Amino acid sequence: MIPARKFPLGEQLVWYLIKSSVRKHFDRVFFRMQGELSAEQRKLPMIICANHSSWWDGYAAALVMRHLKLDGYLMMEEAQLRRYRFFSWVGCFSVDRQDARSAMQSIHYAAALLKEQPNRMVWLFPQGEISPNDRRPLVFFSGAIHLARLATPALLYPCGLRIEYLAEQRPDLYISLGQPLLVDAQTIKQPRFLQNYTHLLEEQVSAEIDQLHADVVASDYADFTRIMHGKASTNRLFDSFMLRKQMRHQ
Repeated sequence: MIPARKFPLGEQLVWYLIKSSVRKHFDRVFFRMQGELSAEQRKLPMIICANHSSWWDGYAAALVMRHLKLDGYLMMEEAQLRRYRFFSWVGCFSVDRQDARSAMQSIHYAAALLKEQPNRMVWLFPQGEISPNDRRPLVFFSGAIHLARLATPALLYPCGLRIEYLAEQRPDLYISLGQPLLVDAQTIKQPRFLQNYTHLLEEQVSAEIDQLHADVVASDYADFTRIMHGKASTNRLFDSFMLRKQMRHQ
């Protein structure tokens, strides 16, 4: 397993890479969260479970960590982290889902990170692989629920991610966090806890993605905050140029 290797300069360098790439390839990034992240919630281990529909999902996780001012970590496929090891500088650590013993080692490592100090978050993609955004049903590995059990009491946040091409040359990125599930000492004693809560998490993330899709289709952005704006696209530059030309001739 490849552990996270956070250090200030490395975080700054990788964050610059992430920010530059997002600003280059997206017009806007929107974020919403049901309710405020309270001081009490920040004391508990936070596990964010999102759909995995594109290469950009890890960057979305970094944007949320930065926006919420959390000490964030992300579970990443070992083959990919070996290829891009510098992502360990911002908190990525590896998982090898083909090796059950190694995968459980990664879960225990994540639990230790969460229990070390408050205001920490671990981001997971329980599908285990990139899959089309509208494919149903979602099927999750049980690692997120194992992690919640080890880190009890913990908050499990369902997260929906969506990329949409709308009125601009570049797409918008939408990130939506739903209400968390509290996993505590009583919860983990329930019969078939792992199976039932894995299924519940599938339902919660599906509902979050579907609601996000419905809101984008309806152009309902009331609850969203724009957390990043991309560089001016060709159409915006052209519109600005034409406006200036028109103003000169008036």
